[in-house]
Formats: sequence, structure tokens, C-alpha cells
Amino acid sequence: MYRDQIESRESLIKLVKKAIELLAEKNISRTVILSSYKINSVLKESYGVNIKVDKIGRVLSKIAKLNELKRLNTNIPKYKLQISKVSSLKFF
Repeated sequence: MYRDQIESRESLIKLVKKAIELLAEKNISRTVILSSYKINSVLKESYGVNIKVDKIGRVLSKIAKLNELKRLNTNIPKYKLQISKVSSLKFF
């Protein structure tokens, strides 16, 4: 069971990574605002995957801490990411 949790966590991280890359690719400006809701909608539309927003939020907050992304002052946690830094993001 523990192994399944690790594998599902790794696949969730990979999905979040794909969604962030897709958001950055489609974004016009130099920065992209990341939120769990935005990532969730990209995963639904592009990959047909429906994941609970709170799980995505936990993964996103860990990614934000690892990469020292600036958190915006909103009720829903949102993070500011420079498009130029997408390729060098750390995911674990």
C-alpha cells in the first residue's frame, strides 16, 4: 500500500508539472499565476484527469517552497512564476 501511495504521488507531481508547462506555454506575458484551481482545470481539459483540488494545492505549495515562488496575498493560494524559470523548476 505504501508503494502505491508513492507511485500515485509521483504521478500527481508529473501531472502538475505537465499542467504548469502547458500554462506557461499558452501564456502571453512573462509571468504566470499558478493556483490549484487553474491547474485542475488544465488537467481536466487537456488530459481528462479529475483530481481533488486540495491534493493539487498540497503539491503546488511544496513546489512553490522548493523554488521560492512568491505567494500572492489572496484567500486561495496563488504563486507567481516567471516563464523563463519554468524549465529549471524543481519538483521534488
